Amino acid sequence: MVNKTKTPVFVVAAKVAAHLYFATKIAECLSLTAKNARAITARAGIQAVGFTAITAFIQEMATSTINLAQEIDKTAIKISQFAVELERCSQAQDKFTRSQFLGKQAQFIQSINPLVSANKQQLHELQQTYSKLHRNLYDLIEQTQKQIRSATAISSMSKIEASKSGSFQKQLEVIAANIFDSAAKIKSELTAAESLLKGSRIFI
Repeated sequence: MVNKTKTPVFVVAAKVAAHLYFATKIAECLSLTAKNARAITARAGIQAVGFTAITAFIQEMATSTINLAQEIDKTAIKISQFAVELERCSQAQDKFTRSQFLGKQAQFIQSINPLVSANKQQLHELQQTYSKLHRNLYDLIEQTQKQIRSATAISSMSKIEASKSGSFQKQLEVIAANIFDSAAKIKSELTAAESLLKGSRIFI
């Protein structure tokens, strides 16, 4: 088992959770922005018809991002719990191995063999579970990243549509800018979380 970073995995999981917490808060603000945009486009009517469809997408994306972030947070907590147990079991296995080596001439050294086998099996199961959780977490973050990339593209479209909205142009341009900034901030948090995961990867 190789850990590419000396930082304990449960610490990394906590840091990932923190980044996702901030991403969730930004997504909640983005949801409010979408609701404000919906109110403005309702007043603007046909002048902002192009912006209306964008608003619906952003609202849906914000809600989905919040849900994904919450799921990621739950998975990060599970990883933290398994990481602690995995470390404990790994240390026990090292001690068993050392005891077997140093005490190979001892009369009853074979009596610990059942304990060694049981711990080895538990260690293997924990490693498998950890790897599965790790992959799930990475996939969830990547899924959220895809949504944010779409939001970035949509924010560019929203600027164009805002410029066509007549007397509502300035209001919608502010909203378009908020959409772009929010997407960039969420992307930054997700990228940081993704980097932490890559750095803490355990290979079996």
